[in-house]
Amino acid sequence: METLVTGATGFIGSHMVELLTESGHEVVAGDLPSALEASEQDRTRWPEVCRAAGARLAPLDLTDDDSVRAAVKGAEVVFHVAAVFDYTAPPSLLRRVNVEGTRRLLEALVAGGDCRRLVNWGAGGIYGVPRPGEAPFREDSPKRPGNAYLVSKWDQERLAHSYRERGLEVTSHRTTSPYGPRAVYGSGQLLMEMARKPVALRNLTGNIPFVHVRDLCRAALHLAEYPGADGEAYNVTDDGRVNAIDLAALVADEMGKRPRVLPPMPLGLLRRALSGTARVSAAVARRTGRRPRLEYDQVQYLGHDFLYDNAKLKATGFRYEHPRPESGLRETLRWYVARGWIDPPQGSHAKG
Repeated sequence: METLVTGATGFIGSHMVELLTESGHEVVAGDLPSALEASEQDRTRWPEVCRAAGARLAPLDLTDDDSVRAAVKGAEVVFHVAAVFDYTAPPSLLRRVNVEGTRRLLEALVAGGDCRRLVNWGAGGIYGVPRPGEAPFREDSPKRPGNAYLVSKWDQERLAHSYRERGLEVTSHRTTSPYGPRAVYGSGQLLMEMARKPVALRNLTGNIPFVHVRDLCRAALHLAEYPGADGEAYNVTDDGRVNAIDLAALVADEMGKRPRVLPPMPLGLLRRALSGTARVSAAVARRTGRRPRLEYDQVQYLGHDFLYDNAKLKATGFRYEHPRPESGLRETLRWYVARGWIDPPQGSHAKG
C-alpha cells in the first residue's frame, strides 16, 4: 500500500512513518521544506527518523496548491497529521493551515483519484471541559471546543467528512494526550517539568487522559484498513486512570526524587490566578520571541476530570500495546534522559 503522511517529521508523524515502513508499506513523508532540512538539534522535527525508516521525503506545504498536488500523487491512503498545534497561535494561522490547508489537501485527493481513504487526525479536546454527570466523553457527546486551536480541529474534522459526498472515504480519530519518545509539547512539557519538580496538589484528583504515540499510530493504521471505519470518528485513549498525584509519584520514583504533595487549594481560584500569570508570560514571550512557559489555554484544563470512552474503537478489534500508561511513561522519561533532555536519575535510581 502506498501511503502519504502529512506532517511527517513531527513527533506523531515520525512515529506514523516508522510504523508504516515496519508494516511493509511504501511511505511518502510529506512536510514543509524547512522541516525536511531540520538539523538534529531541532527537537520538534525528525527528518532523520523518516530517512532511517526508508520513507521518501517530499516537500508538502498545505498552503500551496502545487506542493499538495505533487505530494498526494499515487497515495492510496493518506494519514493527515499535519496541523498547527499551538495554543498561542493566532486564529488566522490556525484556520489557514488546519482548515483551509485540509481543504486544499482534500481537493487534490479528489482530483487525483488515487486515494481510497483519508485518516484524519482529530482532537479529543473538542468535547470541551466536562460538566457534572457528563463523563465519560463518547463520540456522540456534545462538542464544545474551548479555544481557537480546538475550533480549528473540529472544523477540520467536519470538513474532511463532508468530502465523502465526493467519493473519498474518511475516518477520524480523536486523540487525547499522546506521549512517548520525541514528545516536546503538551505531554512532553508536562513530563519534563514533572521530572524537574514532581509536585502536585492534594486535590488534583482528576484523570489525565493519556495514549502512547505508538498506539495512536497503530489505531490510525487499523482504521485505515477497517472497512466499517468510513464516515466514523473514534476516541483514541488508553484505559488508565492517572491523576496529578499519581503522576508526580511515578515520575519521582523514576527520577530518584521525593514527590511533594501540597495542601489542597480552591481549583477555581487557582485557575484564575494562573490565568493571570499565563497572560503575563505570553506578553513576555512575545517580546523575547520565546514560547511562554505557562499558556492560558493549558491552565483551563487544570483540576478537571477528563474521562473518555474508547469502547467504539475496541469494538473494531483494536487492542492497545500500552493499555495503561505507567510503563510507557517510564520508558519516555528514560528516553529523555538518554538524550540529555532532562537530568539523569538521582542516587540509587540511576539507570545503567
